[in-house]
Amino acid sequence: MRAAWGMLAVSAIALVSSAGDARAGGLTAEDLAEKKEGGYVTGLPLFAYSTDIGFGGGARAYYYWNGDRKDPRFATTPYLQRIFLQAFASTRGIQFHWLDYDAPKIFDSPYRIRSQLIFARNINSNYFGLGTDSLQPLHFSGLPGEDFDKYSDYVDAQQQVRNGLAYTKYNQFDEIRPLWIASIERSFFKDRVRVLGGFGLSYASIRDYTGKKVDAVDDTGASVKATEAPTKLREDCDAGKIVGCSGGRENFLRLGLSYDTRDFEPDPNSGVFADLAMDVGTVALGSEYDYVRVLGAARGYWSPVPDKADLVLAGRAMMQVQSKGTPFFSQNSLPFTEDFQNGLGGHRTLRGFKQDRFVGRTMTLVNAELRWTFAKFTAVHQRWSLFLVPFFDFGRPYDNVGQLTYKDWQASYGGAFRIAWNQATIITVDYGISSEDTGLYINFKHQF
Repeated sequence: MRAAWGMLAVSAIALVSSAGDARAGGLTAEDLAEKKEGGYVTGLPLFAYSTDIGFGGGARAYYYWNGDRKDPRFATTPYLQRIFLQAFASTRGIQFHWLDYDAPKIFDSPYRIRSQLIFARNINSNYFGLGTDSLQPLHFSGLPGEDFDKYSDYVDAQQQVRNGLAYTKYNQFDEIRPLWIASIERSFFKDRVRVLGGFGLSYASIRDYTGKKVDAVDDTGASVKATEAPTKLREDCDAGKIVGCSGGRENFLRLGLSYDTRDFEPDPNSGVFADLAMDVGTVALGSEYDYVRVLGAARGYWSPVPDKADLVLAGRAMMQVQSKGTPFFSQNSLPFTEDFQNGLGGHRTLRGFKQDRFVGRTMTLVNAELRWTFAKFTAVHQRWSLFLVPFFDFGRPYDNVGQLTYKDWQASYGGAFRIAWNQATIITVDYGISSEDTGLYINFKHQF
């Protein structure tokens, strides 16, 4: 789902009804001793700004249930049940309303249940082509043969009226997408291995801007309304290059396998997490598209000098392959077994590039972060930790798996400031720099 995941942010103001810890076992005896029994609520007003979403606002409220300290699950799970409800909208036409439920070891069993009900809309969903086509320098058909190094110069040129037409929305379309994802996981080998099964039901409404009135700039520099020229999406649809131009039902079965040795799921200091996920779009669930998507990923966490500094080296590598029947509006989906993400480009994948700047049937991604916790303290009866995080991101799309190469990988870098609130809620401010652009992202959770 384009621009639906990884576009939310928080203000520096945090509202709390009651609070406590949500640390899991494997940490220090002090951390475990301070973990709160029973339930607690955390709530945040959402205030967002990024180059992808503009200014946004809303609210998110969490409810955590940790259970009783005598419960053996108390020391081995971050929580027994967690639910959050969110409402969010931004000035660049994004809506993202989300109800999420997560229950590890439900009913004292080896099963974990997750469910996500989402309504998303983005009137500026990005489309830069697919596969190697998206790797080309920034260009549009209104200025044939001319490329742009910087995204800001590219946007300025698109807004100029030429022969009564503008290309303001050349790389954007309007998408509405309700989505329900539900899954159940079975744990094996002391919770290190999990097998997942589930499904997703969604509907995509696609609106192209070709022929619509858009904001533009005339020869005098004055702001005017002009007719949108054929967009990149319209060009590729008319040429028969892509599947899914009319939107429609995209329902799928989901299977997954993961291996997890992390000491604490929301903020690990050590361990690995590897997952293999497969989505199968099928008419058996009423889908209009038949396809297969397979993603393999591995994350690792290592504390090199635990006695001297709270320093964590964190890395992630990913590869995804999709069949020809995958609709264009779904090819940016990255179905990690823990959290569905979008890319390549944007906060969760290639920071500093536009959301979904590089998308293809095959995609590779590598992220590296150095997470330094430089301060811990208690304030207003809450526990806080402060992080500084330099990072590097690398990735690229391909037309098919046979094109895999180390050449032409796209790179970005930057830094982040993060806050751990009562250990389980991570607030992050990331700034990414790429060859084309920069990006500021305020959000929840570590990137991976």
